[in-house]
Amino acid sequence: MLADNAPPDGEAWRLLTEHTVGGELLRVLERPAATPGAPRLALVHGFDENPDSWTPLARCLPAQLHLYALQLPWCSGSSHRWAGEGGPALWLERALALLPDPADAIVAHSFGATTLLDLLARRSTGAPPPAVLVAPVYRPHDRPLDPQFFAEAVRRFRTVLGEGLRSRMGPRAATVPEDIVEAMTGKVRERVEPHGFLQFYAALARAADLPLHRITSPVRLVSGHHDPSAPPEAVAELLRRIPAAEARQDPSFGHFCQVQAPDAVAAHIVEFLGLLGLFEPDSEAVSA
Repeated sequence: MLADNAPPDGEAWRLLTEHTVGGELLRVLERPAATPGAPRLALVHGFDENPDSWTPLARCLPAQLHLYALQLPWCSGSSHRWAGEGGPALWLERALALLPDPADAIVAHSFGATTLLDLLARRSTGAPPPAVLVAPVYRPHDRPLDPQFFAEAVRRFRTVLGEGLRSRMGPRAATVPEDIVEAMTGKVRERVEPHGFLQFYAALARAADLPLHRITSPVRLVSGHHDPSAPPEAVAELLRRIPAAEARQDPSFGHFCQVQAPDAVAAHIVEFLGLLGLFEPDSEAVSA
């Protein structure tokens, strides 16, 4: 959790602004661009993540991009009682309103990507920004809301929590005994469930009924082939239902590919921005 203006993990994030609604803290951190007037990219984290989960990706994105990392109520450490003050799309809308200028594009991960879909599909005013959805959690239309789906949702939710913990641990996860990792994951579940799961399930349950045909902005989906939280059939349906959607799938990508393979994910983002005319990639566009 970011407690002050200090950059996380050596990255040049700084606190731009924060606002409290109903006891929940919204924050915007930024990495200013090297040049004025640069394209503005907003980063939306997933469930039980933090703005600093974007640090590996930020290191790989060009310095010519102005980055904003949002801290939302479903961040790690939350009790996940934020739904009393509105659904996730409303919270995301509140956070985006804190930006000094509208984002030229938004990158969102997992639950954050599902929330962004909700916001874009229901937005009635203004031109929606282009979006990159990294491993979006989605329920295909032909999956009924029955006990089997509920049990699957529980498995998906717990898988995301477990993978997220291992992702935050980085290489250290390979050196920690599996029973210790499982015990740590259990502690996370004790904090997050049941309130967190109820919000995750509600978002997943209504996802298939979103009016995705109303999303007029370009959308790029970035995911792997074997991610149970963003399975290929879900990505295929999103491609069918969103008019200007395209996909980049890599068999090596896991659910937290923005942390595990940030250089490859950054390359997909830079390419997308280039196709939109928002950024001119060159040989040094993606930093090492």
